[in-house]
Amino acid sequence: MCGVVLHGAELVNIKEVDPTIEVELRYAGTRNVTGRPLYRANTLAMLRPSVAARLLHAQSYLQVHGFRLKIWDAYRPKDAHDQLWQVSRNTDFVANPADGLGSLHSWGVAVDATLVYEDGREVAMPTDFDDFTPAAMLRYVGPDQNIRKNLLTLQRAMARAGFYGLRTEWWHFVAKDWQKYRAVREPGAVSPAWRPTAPATPRAGVAGRGVSTR
Repeated sequence: MCGVVLHGAELVNIKEVDPTIEVELRYAGTRNVTGRPLYRANTLAMLRPSVAARLLHAQSYLQVHGFRLKIWDAYRPKDAHDQLWQVSRNTDFVANPADGLGSLHSWGVAVDATLVYEDGREVAMPTDFDDFTPAAMLRYVGPDQNIRKNLLTLQRAMARAGFYGLRTEWWHFVAKDWQKYRAVREPGAVSPAWRPTAPATPRAGVAGRGVSTR
């Protein structure tokens, strides 16, 4: 597993951890809530190495069932998250940058994921990415049994690999031990001695266990 240094903290390219994981960073294009790119076209899907390694376990489980992971978002620079917040000031879906934790995407411990078949075809899921409606809730309540089965397969894979889900976004997962990490330091943004000043109360996640800010 090859790591790179980004913004003063070691992050790893998910594709270097497992090349069979699909990557389509939605914030590098226009298929997101802002309707425009927030990332450069060549942006890599990055996570902390220990978190990225968990995706290997999820991928192995999914391949047994005829699926693979597709990553829609991973590490998110703070300036990109600030732009996202300006478009959607709804804390059910986007973390307020002024809050104590900010977005756990900016910690390198959160990932937005869906399923594809082994041949890369899209799998039917409750909604598309950035669908900030009740249809995107963690608990699917629609009538389509195939969608329900697909979502449960994704959730089982990620839970087995050490991730929680988020109540309002079926595609969002965060490392269960996220509290042992901190935000990735960005040049000029924080001092080398920066630490979270006070723990915030995390939102409820899978099985009612605390999880994340988006």
